[in-house]
Amino acid sequence: MNHKIQVLDVSHRKTEPRGFQMYRGKGLNAILFLHFLTPVTVIIDSKPTELARNSCIVYTPGICQYYGTSHENAKFENNFVTFKTSTAEFLAKFNILLNAPFYINNEEDITQCIEWITWAQANRMQSWDEKIEKRVYDLFSLIEKGTLGTNPKHLRDIKTKQRFIALRGEIKLDPRGWNVEKMAESCYLTRSRFYVLYKSFFGTSPSDDLVAATLEYAKTRLVNSEDSVASIALDCGYTRAESFIRMFNEKEGVTPGAFRKSSEA
Repeated sequence: MNHKIQVLDVSHRKTEPRGFQMYRGKGLNAILFLHFLTPVTVIIDSKPTELARNSCIVYTPGICQYYGTSHENAKFENNFVTFKTSTAEFLAKFNILLNAPFYINNEEDITQCIEWITWAQANRMQSWDEKIEKRVYDLFSLIEKGTLGTNPKHLRDIKTKQRFIALRGEIKLDPRGWNVEKMAESCYLTRSRFYVLYKSFFGTSPSDDLVAATLEYAKTRLVNSEDSVASIALDCGYTRAESFIRMFNEKEGVTPGAFRKSSEA
């Protein structure tokens, strides 16, 4: 194991109020594993799906999360763990569906593993970091082992797209430091093959998507900080502020300075 894991939140057999609903439009800047112990509804790509007990989902960073009970009087109980790590490298070790529901047949093993992680997180009298990290690996090995009803070839095909979805979510959260070459490397593909698959999956090129993510990041900085345009341009990877201003103006129809003033009105 060589991926530092930071558990942010964890609970086993967590019960929420009847009619519980969770919506995170931009997801989390972390991996979230959910194991539902009661029937639930999840919404993927605006399509609601009814799921029975022992359904699961692994959300990657930056992916919209929408799940909850099917009606207002229904119970909601689940196991979950939220953690940060080097997402792409960690998940590449496991044949697990991402950002899509699946079922498992080893409920007790998964619940016991999450119960131990919950206990260890609460016990801060001694350092449990390495043991917790190992248990997170154990958990994902159990998830992989217990997954039901997925043909190996079909799983590989699905995982290819899901790896791209996970990458896209990470970049939307923070596009700094990314380029198309680095994106392709993170998916273990050549630049040309990566480009073709990305365009087929999302209908846009990786370079255009990266510019769009950078633009959204810049707009957030312009609205929520007092940093200079030059400083924001440099943070976004532009060595010359003029190039950044030109890109911004082409995409938004206004300069960064004008955009900031309009947001203050």
